Amino acid sequence: MGNRLRMMLGDGGVLTVAFIWGATNVVLRGALTELTPLWFCALRFAVAFAATAVFFGRRAVSMPRAASAAGFFTGAVFILAHILGAIALLFTTAGNESFIIAMSVVFVPLAAAFMERKAPPRRVIASIALCVAGMAGLMLDGSMSVNVGDLLCFASMLLVTAYILLVQKFVKSADVYALAFWQALGGMTLAAAAALIFEPMPSEIPYTAWAAVAYAGTVGFALTLVIQNVAQKYTTATHTAILLSMSSVFGRVLGIVFIEEPMTPRIFTASALILAGVITAELAPGGTGNK
Repeated sequence: MGNRLRMMLGDGGVLTVAFIWGATNVVLRGALTELTPLWFCALRFAVAFAATAVFFGRRAVSMPRAASAAGFFTGAVFILAHILGAIALLFTTAGNESFIIAMSVVFVPLAAAFMERKAPPRRVIASIALCVAGMAGLMLDGSMSVNVGDLLCFASMLLVTAYILLVQKFVKSADVYALAFWQALGGMTLAAAAALIFEPMPSEIPYTAWAAVAYAGTVGFALTLVIQNVAQKYTTATHTAILLSMSSVFGRVLGIVFIEEPMTPRIFTASALILAGVITAELAPGGTGNK
């Protein structure tokens, strides 16, 4: 199989993850009216850990200690991004969250350029300017104040950026399926600790919330974790960030269709600026990614 075909298949896998992420944001928005954010994350990642343990537990226990520790740490970074994102949805919309987190598309190549001590391409710089302008449009309301939910989304985006770069570093030399197990364990451990410390234990969980937990844990995390780990063996960190940014488009459209989120002229213009930034980053000359 040629390198070009491998990258196309990898990109297709990442795009599938983007769609699932966008749909999961909509599911989370509804579920968080019935279950507190940290307990939702804890239960979600417990389900994900159980799913990965069933399929990959035997492979995971034979993994070298350094690789398993790397997977655990990477999972903890990812769950912290999800915890901030889940809390953010109490104060902002699923569409806003999707578009702000999509800004990792420009922070990934920027971080990679910084680590390699190389200036990013001019088009990447232009894409950053477009995305920052769009983010300002999403975050600033009519009184020019910043919604706390959007600020939490921004922090979540920085952690997603770190997660993409960490996965790119570790998947090249590790068993990606065993790595998914350790990532799920790291995420579950941090989420459960945060829930026990900061929130009261729920006395009753509605059936609809359990259904959301089951979907978010299996399809929305365990499955996407495996797909992304495999896909990033064949594509670049920046390609991954660019394609994952499409979750913002999927999240916005699904939010409008299924939970009647608003699409005002301000939100439309701000979202269009971020999308323009994403496209500009993708068109950066010489291939925008770093292996």
